[in-house]
Amino acid sequence: MSIFKKKLTVNEAINAAHTSANAMLIDCRSKDDFNHGHVAGAVNIPLDKITEDRVLRRIPDKERALYIIGSYQSKPEKAMRAFKKLGYKNVIFGGNMEEHYGILKK
Repeated sequence: MSIFKKKLTVNEAINAAHTSANAMLIDCRSKDDFNHGHVAGAVNIPLDKITEDRVLRRIPDKERALYIIGSYQSKPEKAMRAFKKLGYKNVIFGGNMEEHYGILKK
């Protein structure tokens, strides 16, 4: 058994979020990047907009699995730290959109 947890690829995270009962896919890229193309079902909460007031309104359940996707510029790791600081317990790295293959919505 390894002490290091394998990071998911963006496509693995999308699949996991879409097939899990109580999961949500969070895209932490800027609103412009999100509007240029995003994964169906993803919720856009830009890195600089992760505040307690905004997040609690959208995600009141702090036990919910949150798959955080971003980009090389909008790092998912930074968003993960922000969500954990707000008390969310099940925050999962979801990869970078530059590595995504598949259909995007606009």
